[in-house]
Amino acid sequence: MNRKKYRRWLIFTFVIYLCAFLYYLSYTIYAAIPDVWRLTVGQEEMLDFNLPLTIQAEDKSLAVASINGEKVPSDLIHLDLKEPVSVNFGEKGTYHFSLRWLGFHLKDVEIDVVDEMKLMPLGMPVGIYIRTKGVMVLGVGAVTTYDGDRVEPAEDVLQSGDYILAHDGHKIQSIDDLTEALDNWNGGDMLLTVLRNDEEIEVRITPVRTEDSKYKIGVWIRQDAQGIGTLSYVNSENHFAALGHSITDVDTSQKIDISSGRLYQSNILSIVKGQNGVPGEMVGNIDYKYGQILGTIESNNDNGIFGTLSEDVALYDESQALPVGFRHEVEKGPAVVRCCVDGEVRDYEVEIESLELGAAGKNRDMVIKITDKDLLNTTNGIVQGMSGSPIIQNGKIIGAVTHVFVNDSTKGYGIFIENMLEH
Repeated sequence: MNRKKYRRWLIFTFVIYLCAFLYYLSYTIYAAIPDVWRLTVGQEEMLDFNLPLTIQAEDKSLAVASINGEKVPSDLIHLDLKEPVSVNFGEKGTYHFSLRWLGFHLKDVEIDVVDEMKLMPLGMPVGIYIRTKGVMVLGVGAVTTYDGDRVEPAEDVLQSGDYILAHDGHKIQSIDDLTEALDNWNGGDMLLTVLRNDEEIEVRITPVRTEDSKYKIGVWIRQDAQGIGTLSYVNSENHFAALGHSITDVDTSQKIDISSGRLYQSNILSIVKGQNGVPGEMVGNIDYKYGQILGTIESNNDNGIFGTLSEDVALYDESQALPVGFRHEVEKGPAVVRCCVDGEVRDYEVEIESLELGAAGKNRDMVIKITDKDLLNTTNGIVQGMSGSPIIQNGKIIGAVTHVFVNDSTKGYGIFIENMLEH
């Protein structure tokens, strides 16, 4: 190999290693350093990232903080993240910092100093019923016209995941509303208001007269969904959170946009144990007719379902409420998950195996492994219906169970509780 080719080979190899290093560095920073750190005002917090990075304050108006037990003026705050460092902020507020490596600016981070927050971890199973906004389109298909032709009136007009909200200015809140509109149709185009990808649009569709002399538009639709999940927590104002992930449609796999919803009492009748490749599930019943309505569901997003408990439902107990553990306080190692699989809400031992401190949501912030023998004997690990079960560590509520590993039912994902609080 001549010198020129050897030099090119060395440069090429160096570039490849440099790109790999920068990718590894960016991934490490993404996984380990969140964009927002939440700290409790007046409380000493330990930050232990073990990374060759520094963080420097950018706010000149930042209140004096205590760093490793010593008062430090705002313009002198400079943290070396290679070593554990304790910080204590005496005033609430949001403060801006610059994260640096070898003097180079990597990204901006915020430290959000808040009052201590307490939540009542629950772990009780509930029945969930939600109504969609308008009616949800599952798919489109062909219909047979009065003349015997096969046509698809909704083709290229409506698509799976659309929500039909209105026709010609008249609201559609149920399947009955749409059916009534078609029953009374006299021909011509119908102007539909549709919610698609969080944007309202208007489309024109021509209902066709079918062989039974009725008008149809050739769509499969749905207006509600129901199932069993687990309540994660309630706060002192009776606001609750559950699931730790959104409710999605079983046919389209899309998050359901809801208009309303309710929580009901639910009884777990049996457990189908999880097997590798086949998730288990909690089998229960929901008494919609005579069962007590526990609360109303107001929001369904990536971090769970949220709402308010009924006035006569008192689940918050100040003496049993726990402080919120923010993501930087979560550690690999032992924790407990609170759930109900045998008629009694209990705490079961788990192990937190990995953490993604910088994860941008998607309810996969930690990997947990069930280690409790009783729970393993009952369920073989995590089963469907346990989503929302609160995770507790060091006397604080830190997260909730969200998913099970299909190929290993003893393991699953959890979401940081502070992400659920951002709803």
